[in-house]
Formats: sequence, C-alpha cells, structure tokens
Amino acid sequence: MIASLIALPNLSLAESNYSDTEAAREASEYNAEQKRETIKDEIEAKKEALEQEMEQNREEIKNRVEERKEGLKNKIEERREELKQNLEQKREEIKNRVEERRQNTTDQITERVNKFISKIIERFSTAANRLDILVIRIESRIEKIEARDIDVTEANDLLVIAKTKIETAKTSISLIALPEIIDPAASTTASAIKEAFETTKTQIEQAKKDLKAAHAALVEVIKSLKPGDNKLREIENDESEDDSTATTTDDN
Repeated sequence: MIASLIALPNLSLAESNYSDTEAAREASEYNAEQKRETIKDEIEAKKEALEQEMEQNREEIKNRVEERKEGLKNKIEERREELKQNLEQKREEIKNRVEERRQNTTDQITERVNKFISKIIERFSTAANRLDILVIRIESRIEKIEARDIDVTEANDLLVIAKTKIETAKTSISLIALPEIIDPAASTTASAIKEAFETTKTQIEQAKKDLKAAHAALVEVIKSLKPGDNKLREIENDESEDDSTATTTDDN
C-alpha cells in the first residue's frame, strides 16, 4: 500500500512531462507552418513583381520597336527621294551631253555608254539603300537582345565596321563619272570613247568591290548575333512555359 502511494506522484510527474513535450511539438509545428506561409507569401510577391517588371519591359521593347519601325519608314522614304533626285540629276546630265553630240556616230555610242553607266549607278545606289535598310533592322534586333541583358558587344563592334564600309561604298558610287572625250578632234572615233571609258570602268569596279565588302561585313554582324538570338529564344520559350504553368496552376 505504501509502495503504491509512493509510485503515484512519479506517475503524475511523467504525465506532466508528456504534456509539456506535446505542447512544445505543437508549438514547433505551428511555427513551421507560419514560416511556410510567410515564405509562400514572399514567393508570390516576388513572382508578381517579376511579372510586372516583365510586362513593363515588354511594353518598352514594343514601344521602341514601333519607334524604330516609324523611323525606318521615314528613312526609307528619305532615301528613295534622295535616290530619285540623284537619278533625275544624272539623267538630266546625260540628256544634255547626248543632245550636244548627237550629230555623229561617236555621239550615238556615247549615248549608249552613258545610259549603261546610268543604269549601273542606279543599281549600285539601290544596293546601297538596301544595305542601309538592313543596318536599321540589325540595330533593332540588337536593341531587342540587349534589352534582355545579353552581351552583343561583338555585334556592335562589327556593325561599326560594316557602317564604315557602307559609307565607303557610297563614296565610290558617287565618284563614278560619265566618260568625257577631252580631244574634240578625236570625237568621231570609237577609240576616243573607249579611252575615256577606262577611268569610269575602274571607278565602277571599285564601287562594286566596296559594295561586296560592305555586304560581307553585314553578314558577319548577323552571324555574330546568332548566339544572342538563341539565348533570346530560350528566354522567351522559358517565359512562355512559365506563363503556361502559371495559367494551369490558376485553373486548378
């Protein structure tokens, strides 16, 4: 009987210790749940902020592209008008010179040569104009890639070189001159025109060479942008997948 009375307090003490342990465990679980909720809220807040930032970036890129398109349109129109004026001026020069010398056979040959050269100048000028348009498109692409913090230093450096070569080609085109027969006494012979044409022929070959070099330089710029384009597509694909996942989660 005495032994049983002595054992009873020990049993009560064990029950008390068990209750304290259970309470501590429940408190720990509650704290863990609170931390999980806090982390979840923080993740949601960061996700929302990131989505807002991405939307803002998309709007900025869209606006810049629209501005670039408008600028491209204006530049094309300006280039066309400039080319038209230059061609009209060249045609007028050719017309005046041909009218003055139409009386003999050499003048007829000169007319054909001048028309031929005029067509070459027109074709070369059109090619240079296309290179300018390509530069504008490449710049727009570079800006889009840069907006995603992708390194395009090499492309920018190559583009500077390409622009310089385009300007060199334009200068060469502008230097193409119509043949001039210096010796009037020889104006009745085809050999005089052939001799005068040699300088123009050299100028045409130089302009053609410079146009090819400018085009090749732009091709190098485009090649250098391929890694950046690939990274941009990966980013856009990841964003598309994230948006799809988020939409699916929201639907569930």
